[in-house]
Amino acid sequence: MPKSAPTPCRYPGCAQVLNTPGYCAQHQSKVHRDYGYARKSFDEEIGFYQSVRWRNTRAAVLRDQPLCTKCQSHGVFKAATVVDHIVPIKKGGERFERSNLQSLCVPCHNAKTASETASMR
Repeated sequence: MPKSAPTPCRYPGCAQVLNTPGYCAQHQSKVHRDYGYARKSFDEEIGFYQSVRWRNTRAAVLRDQPLCTKCQSHGVFKAATVVDHIVPIKKGGERFERSNLQSLCVPCHNAKTASETASMR
């Protein structure tokens, strides 16, 4: 069976020919770096969740509410690992207000996030 035809590097202006589609070794790292820079500009929450204030608040909420609140409402006692904003920040929820924070397990948090995302469409 014949091999696929050589293709040029996908980086704009680069004419280096490759055996497999993609980026040449010179441009591979630039593409990943550029994506990281772009993500920082469109994902403003990335810095928030790494802040010392958020980490301290998260730890305090998990210490005060160690069980998943959704599971508890169904009579199941499961350890919480995620602190969730009841009213999402993007919809005007307060970032550090304790009354807007709840402890959830990962499956409950994923389900809540998926339903919020679906309702935004």
